[in-house]
Amino acid sequence: MLSTGFKLWFGLCVLMVAAAIFAGYTTGGTETGPISLGWKGGVGNHVVYTLLMIGAASMAVIGIVTQAFRDSDLEAASELLGTEEVPEAQSVVGSSWWPVFAALGVSILAVGLVVNSAIFVIGIIIVLVIGFEWTMTNWSEKATADPKLNSELRERLMRPIEIPIIGALGIGVVVLAISRILLSSSVTGAVWVATVVGVIIFGTAFFVSKRPSISRGVIQSILFLGIAGILVAGVISAVVGERDFHHKGPHHADKSHVDEKE
Repeated sequence: MLSTGFKLWFGLCVLMVAAAIFAGYTTGGTETGPISLGWKGGVGNHVVYTLLMIGAASMAVIGIVTQAFRDSDLEAASELLGTEEVPEAQSVVGSSWWPVFAALGVSILAVGLVVNSAIFVIGIIIVLVIGFEWTMTNWSEKATADPKLNSELRERLMRPIEIPIIGALGIGVVVLAISRILLSSSVTGAVWVATVVGVIIFGTAFFVSKRPSISRGVIQSILFLGIAGILVAGVISAVVGERDFHHKGPHHADKSHVDEKE
């Protein structure tokens, strides 16, 4: 009987194959080229067609592996590995913010392609950092069956990297986003934005400091939501553009001096 995981990955495989065939016919493919993998004609745009077919093949491989292990069923895994003892079950993993930030990074990257190259670079940096962090989190959560030991492994390995590098990148991106917000606002609006942001940051820090028993997950959620809000506002402000700056040049000063003499 087909497992649930196999049905999911096989469905994605069929979807990518259909997308590749559709892209082939709509980008100049011949009558039988897209459905014969280019053996009997052209496939249209080679890059798009090849990437979609590679994705379909990857989904198929994952589906086969999922079916072989019966969605990580312990008895099936023991039988496939040829061991007499059933492998120890992994601990249940909680929710994660990494998918949300990965989606945000991809969105910023897509906006940067249209609006500004700087935003595009920021999107690439966010996607790379989130991908690395997400990968290490998944590894640490499945390293052993002990959640506390897994957490200690990740802390010991990642903290020397996260604190200096991720901290510097995070501060730079947040400062750039806030600068875009202030530059797109009016003179009075920029003052109000800076004041409100400062009050929110101070109020949140005061709230957390008065509750020492607050869980680490709640603090991380507050920080993640705050950073995500700043990034979204910064991207929107960059799309809107900077306000008009009117500078008083030397001609303006000279004219005023002449008027006073008259």
